[in-house]
Amino acid sequence: MSDSGTPQARLSREKALSAMAALCARSEQCEYDLRRKMQSRGVSQADADAVIEYLYENRFLDTDRYAGAYVRDKLRHSRWGRIKLRLMLGAKHIPSHAVKKALATIDETEYADILASLVETASRTYDPASSDGRAHIMRRLYARGFEPGLISSAISEWRSSHS
Repeated sequence: MSDSGTPQARLSREKALSAMAALCARSEQCEYDLRRKMQSRGVSQADADAVIEYLYENRFLDTDRYAGAYVRDKLRHSRWGRIKLRLMLGAKHIPSHAVKKALATIDETEYADILASLVETASRTYDPASSDGRAHIMRRLYARGFEPGLISSAISEWRSSHS
């Protein structure tokens, strides 16, 4: 049923293929998300399998390409660290080899700059010179998926440049 209370028509294989190909042409998608979309629109498992196969064969879908785009987007716009990126890609059933390959493309300088920027922003609310402040910043940045050792180093660098 749709939100209006009327039954939603099942999507045919042809319409599902057209809709999913159009979606993939607009932005990178992953198999997991497409299968969920088709399932919610009443596409049978057999039809969904055929659509997914077609999308892979015709390069509408590419797991490595999706993982790379996801990492670039979430690092630059959401400012997530490697830990969160790995977990979120895993939640989308992206194979570990594709996740490793995508994470390996992260520029270390850009990563360090993002982390330093996040420490700078957090230092406006919490004092990195106090143990409570450092703990707050550590938790905040760990929740974003940054590695504890890198967070500690970034906080230490901030403290030494602001003392």
